[in-house]
Amino acid sequence: MVHRRIHWSLGIILSLAMGLGLSSPAGAQVQVQFQIVHSFGAAGDGIAPGNGMVMDSKGILYGVTASGGTYGYGTVYELTPGANGQWTETILHNFPDGDPSDGWKPIGLVIDESRNLYGTTQFGGDGKYCLGDGCGTVFELLPGANGEWTESILWNFCSLPNCADGVGSAFAPTLGPGGSLYGVEGTTVFQLMPGSGGWTLNALYTFCEDEDCPTGSNPSSGVTLDAKGNLYGETAIGGQCTGYPLGCGVAYALHQQSNGQWEEFILHEFQEESGEDGGNPHGGLTFHDGGLYGVTDEGGSNCVSIGGCGTIFELTRGSGQNANEQIVWSFGANEAQGFNPGYTWVVFDKQGNLFGVTGLGGLGDGLVYGMRQQTNGTWEYAVLHAFDGADGVDPNAGLLIDSKGNLYGTTGGGGEYGYGVAFELSPVEQAN
Repeated sequence: MVHRRIHWSLGIILSLAMGLGLSSPAGAQVQVQFQIVHSFGAAGDGIAPGNGMVMDSKGILYGVTASGGTYGYGTVYELTPGANGQWTETILHNFPDGDPSDGWKPIGLVIDESRNLYGTTQFGGDGKYCLGDGCGTVFELLPGANGEWTESILWNFCSLPNCADGVGSAFAPTLGPGGSLYGVEGTTVFQLMPGSGGWTLNALYTFCEDEDCPTGSNPSSGVTLDAKGNLYGETAIGGQCTGYPLGCGVAYALHQQSNGQWEEFILHEFQEESGEDGGNPHGGLTFHDGGLYGVTDEGGSNCVSIGGCGTIFELTRGSGQNANEQIVWSFGANEAQGFNPGYTWVVFDKQGNLFGVTGLGGLGDGLVYGMRQQTNGTWEYAVLHAFDGADGVDPNAGLLIDSKGNLYGTTGGGGEYGYGVAFELSPVEQAN
């Protein structure tokens, strides 16, 4: 199955809704205000931010850029809010090239309650494979006195014979109980455990490397952890999908058995060829109100002749280990509403409203959308912001939402220097 992107003719005037009209507890109407928090690409800065951001208890944002910085191989940055809505960027770490004591091309971050940052890199480290570039690392950044941060490498991938621990992470890790980290490296789901003698990696489950694997192959997201320690994720291909020999992808769960082994359960096999279901799921799954929500980059009821423009889906508990799927939204009914959400995910506010991004559509450079569920169970959709290039191009990761309902995200390009932005969308209360 080919990963498809399409481009629309923009020979029309687009009128985009700038607010959902969502009701707040006080009965006011909620609209949104857009602000560029930071434009990447100035001298010495990182470029190409991705995989979203994380926030600490003080409202400080942290993220990574895949390249740029002092050596050109990526950074970890901090964005601190100040007076009058101004934000200040600080580079916490510059990744070097060719130094086996460090990684390069960072992927994403997770933060704990002590402001310690953990992340993965796609290359670097002391692994002897991967064309000599190193096969990636798991790293830790600890805050210290005077604003100084100290990096440590917790794990070098593919330093074992035959790369038994996986290669090439493309996803941020997930924080688990006791400071453990869960993630996906190559075809392997792993757990990294801290201990007195250092960190220990446990390979929990390895997916088929065959492209036509019925149980899913080519993992396309990190993992989501529930309260019982079960893991959930997606694969881009695999599964049983009539008309596509490679399969349209699956949503899966991993449960630890009494003997300590982990077993995979297929929650849903996507059926893109049906013209209703999605295909090629990416980005990760989000828990909300007993359901799991995610996006597919293909499939759905629109753009069927070219493979579909993608969907938002919900999975709820079904019989046995299977889940019931409902399509919340099919993208592509018109270009103004966005299409192809790519490697993104959805988030929810306290009122249960859903938010996400698409890489294409709107004014042509992607958009931020919001959705409100109606009393009859259907969802109302509105565009909150459409990017025009000057304020960003291609929002390329899911959003972060804070306790006040502010949304934060990144774009892969555009902005003042053309190398991407970090942005904020804030609700603005207006009286009825």
